[in-house]
Amino acid sequence: MRQSHKSSEYRIVIPGKAVSFRSPKSGGYKAMIQEVAKRIFVKPIIGDTVEVRLDYFHLSRRRMDMDNIAKCVLDALNGIAYADDRQVRLQAATAYSLASVVFVEQGVVDLIKPLAQYEEYLFIRIREVRSTI
Repeated sequence: MRQSHKSSEYRIVIPGKAVSFRSPKSGGYKAMIQEVAKRIFVKPIIGDTVEVRLDYFHLSRRRMDMDNIAKCVLDALNGIAYADDRQVRLQAATAYSLASVVFVEQGVVDLIKPLAQYEEYLFIRIREVRSTI
């Protein structure tokens, strides 16, 4: 039996400082993410497994609590990018301080392209992974 994997990746850039789900500003931040996501997703991904990767480029020297930022983002995307958050099988979140030299994965040039426009931003990658037998 042979199994192959097909996938589609969607990318979203959210300019400015990322917001924790604990922040009083989280409602506005979620609304901004939802507004952008609705322009990309005509309908949510249904049934397939989803991977979500967050890359936050910021000016602060302090360590970011990416778990709380990720919760805010995943809550915002639920029902828009994917039908149910149980579809998210992999979630990875990385913070890059622009106060020092930044190293990113080889081959992911699109991650840094928004630096030409924004001082700080959150780069969201949503990958639909479906298996066919």
